[in-house]
Amino acid sequence: MRDKNRIPKILNELERIWKANPDIRLGQLILIAARPKEPCPQVFYIEDEKLLEGLLNFENKYELETDETKIIPDWEKYPNISRINLEELTVELLEELINTIKVSNKKIVITPINLMQLNGAPVSDQTWLLNQKSRVEKLKKLLVELNENGILIERKSKQVFRGIKEVGYNIKE
Repeated sequence: MRDKNRIPKILNELERIWKANPDIRLGQLILIAARPKEPCPQVFYIEDEKLLEGLLNFENKYELETDETKIIPDWEKYPNISRINLEELTVELLEELINTIKVSNKKIVITPINLMQLNGAPVSDQTWLLNQKSRVEKLKKLLVELNENGILIERKSKQVFRGIKEVGYNIKE
C-alpha cells in the first residue's frame, strides 16, 4: 500500500504552484512536472471543467475505499461541511451529519476539525486550516447550539490537534 502521507504534500505543492500560475490548466501543470518522453495532448489540452467532470464520474462509478467511508456509512448522503458556503452551514445540516455518525455506532469525538477531516479536508495543512478560521468559528457556534439542544454532550477535557485546543463533544445516546 502506498503511503497516504504523500497526498497532502503533493496537493499542497500543486496548489501553491497552480495559484501562482492560474492561467495554466491542471493537465498542463501535471505534464510540465512529469515531463513525459512522448507528448500527451489529451491531458495537456483537457479543460479543467472536463477534468473535474471526469473526477466526479470516477467517484460515482467506483466504491472509493477511504478511511472516511469506513468511519461514516453512506458518505454521499450528507453535505461536505468543509466546502459548502458558510451561509449554507446550518444547525440543521450539522445535526443531520451528527445523526449519520450516531447511526454508524462509531465513537467519534465531535470537534470542528474532526468534522472537516471526516469530509476529507486537508486539516493537517496548517495554511489551509488557518484560512478556515471563519468556518471553524461557525462550526464551534453550531456545536454549542447542538450541545444546548441536548444532542451533544461536552467533554471535560479539550481535544488537541497540532497545538490547537478544541472543545470536544460526544453524541448523546
